[in-house]
Amino acid sequence: MDYLYFIIVVLLALGIVDLVVGVSNDAVNFLNSAIGSNVAKRHYIYIVAGAGLLLGAGFSGDMMEVARKGIFYPENFYLNQLLVVFLAVMITDIILIDLFNTFGFPTSTTIAIVFELLGGALAMGLIIISGENPDGLVITDLINTQRVLVILAGITISIILAFATGSLVQFVARNIFTFRYRGRFKIMFSLAGAIALTSIVFLLLKKDIAFANYLTGYIDLLVHESLALVLLVFFAIAFTLFTLLAYVFNADIPKIVVFCGTFALALSFAANDLVNFIGVPLSAFEGVNVFKQSGLSNPSMLLMNIWQGGVLNNTLWESSSYRLIYFASGLIMVITLFYSKKARTVTNTELYLGKQDAGQEEFEPSQLSRTLVKSFLSLYNYTRRNMPVKWVDFFSNRYERNIEDAEQDSDAAVVYFDTVRASVNLVVASILITIGTYLHFPLSTTFVVFMVAMGTSLADQAWGRESAVYRISGVLSVLGGWFITASAGFVGAFIITVFIWWGNIYAIIPLLIAVCIVIYRTNTIHKKARLQRIELKDERTKQIASDIDNLLDAGNERIRKHILETSKIYILIIQGFVEDDEKQVKETCEKSKYLQKVSKSIKRDLFNSFSSMDTETFDSGHYFIQAIDYLGELSNTLIQIAEPIYNHIENQHKGLSDTQKEDVLLLLEEIMSFFNFLVHIEKEKRFSSVPEMVEKQKYIVALIEDLRTKQIKRIMDGDGKTRSSILLLECYAESKNLIHYTLNLLKSHRDFHTNTISR
Repeated sequence: MDYLYFIIVVLLALGIVDLVVGVSNDAVNFLNSAIGSNVAKRHYIYIVAGAGLLLGAGFSGDMMEVARKGIFYPENFYLNQLLVVFLAVMITDIILIDLFNTFGFPTSTTIAIVFELLGGALAMGLIIISGENPDGLVITDLINTQRVLVILAGITISIILAFATGSLVQFVARNIFTFRYRGRFKIMFSLAGAIALTSIVFLLLKKDIAFANYLTGYIDLLVHESLALVLLVFFAIAFTLFTLLAYVFNADIPKIVVFCGTFALALSFAANDLVNFIGVPLSAFEGVNVFKQSGLSNPSMLLMNIWQGGVLNNTLWESSSYRLIYFASGLIMVITLFYSKKARTVTNTELYLGKQDAGQEEFEPSQLSRTLVKSFLSLYNYTRRNMPVKWVDFFSNRYERNIEDAEQDSDAAVVYFDTVRASVNLVVASILITIGTYLHFPLSTTFVVFMVAMGTSLADQAWGRESAVYRISGVLSVLGGWFITASAGFVGAFIITVFIWWGNIYAIIPLLIAVCIVIYRTNTIHKKARLQRIELKDERTKQIASDIDNLLDAGNERIRKHILETSKIYILIIQGFVEDDEKQVKETCEKSKYLQKVSKSIKRDLFNSFSSMDTETFDSGHYFIQAIDYLGELSNTLIQIAEPIYNHIENQHKGLSDTQKEDVLLLLEEIMSFFNFLVHIEKEKRFSSVPEMVEKQKYIVALIEDLRTKQIKRIMDGDGKTRSSILLLECYAESKNLIHYTLNLLKSHRDFHTNTISR
């Protein structure tokens, strides 16, 4: 009996961790619209969403049945068998979702829990039928395959339906309100807002949703027998209130709808998805309680047929323990909402994919995304050619944006899209999720919200010619995570179930240690990536220049830092090559790629600053553009040096010979001297010493040619026929390019500085 208590404690602890991990991923579902439209400061948005989470946590009772009997038939399993499955499911879920959080990918916690339960139950089922199996059970007696297929079909349909519904509703809304809606359409906004709120209330008041349990006596009778009258009164009150706010206080009605929608969506999320985090531990807790009361001596004697009558539904409102568990769960979710940095990373990914304007792109285009964009453009052009001209002019006019509106948008801190689109995102997603909850069907709330947001982005023309291939590639990557979540959850739970069954209680400790190690490592990786993003953001902020003098200061600082970073990385690469240090060379690859990302970002932002200046800056401007181009070339050259060396060492190929090491170290010494002198010249603006740098460059180029000749002779003499010899020749060639680009950068910077000062 003692080990049962140990398992319950472990499961409850894992449940708390899973709540934190799960909400960090699912917070994007109800935060993206409010944060993306910047309706208020983050902490106000969190307060509204937190209230919805606390209230919604108490309404998830019916959904808990998914963890009990939605995926398998518990009446054919014994308690000890299901406890093993539950442990495997929780461990797999934490590791899997935390990995998605680390890299900022929203995924479906519903898909995760379904496939983890399926994998764990299947593993246990195979163990049962391959053992003594006195009851002659077959796998279909243990696994509810029909229910799994229904859930998969429902999730797939919900993805398509959410995208189509979001696109259609946003298209209608945008054509009604346009982008030029500020100060206009007050009656229309009041009407639309009242309809939106009434629709949400209608679905939340439908019978059999847990809200109904709060309604008693006359109110219960009024709501459930005169629902149409109640909704009509609510609509009239909402419309009147919105109209007064709009005309008397000039209130922004879409903002109010966004706040209300955020609350409703957070509530719907908690009611629908809480099962994904605490359903499994709660099921184990119930099973152990029944075993304790049964008087049996061994959990392997208790068949888990305790949920046939819906034990939770019968005790939820009478048992204070359940209310306490749900309140504590809601509280943990709220705290996580405020303090989880990974939640912000996941949120930023979805906001980026739906932002209205083009900018820095986070995803690389794929062949599929290119094909989809090309096909869509062909369809669009065909439709436009065959559509009446009046229609084309009408729709084009409805999507026009005034310069004043664009400037007003750009003045805000961070605005990814306007409140009209945010309202559509929230209302459509809330209604779809609430329908799923009403039908007791575990929708993937992540993909419903995500696909609604992507549908509205498409309809809002947020995916323009400059960004479409990147955004669609990102959407496809997120959807691809669906298959990774499903397969990894299934396989992980299957393997861990077998491991725990064979290792018994002794297998639990190493698995818990593994969970701790994974969380520690992912937190380290995420912290490093987050600091890089902050640094990159700071760099971009520094490059925003309003005139040529500010641009000169920003360019000076960036060029100096770039040269210093280039020299440091190059030194580390060569030292790692000589010492055959795989870890050091791997770090240089990461630093080179980050420097490349910085150079691309700075190049775009400085170009934007330069393009907004007057034509008087043209004389010095083209030198500045040359300098920025050379920054990118330096980063590319470092990658060309670092990656082949890393692959060489990682593949365990033979290292450099002693004579080769001597040659490389000699070159490194000269290049270090070159960079040190160059940095000194740049810092002191001693551009008169550039001719001296040219002589140093010539000397190093001659040295490289001499070293290349020596290496070729070794190869011809049969003393260097190894992969390292070929790699060394490539390293010499790229080192020469590095010196060439660095000196050209200095010359361009000199000319830019000289022309700007003399202007």
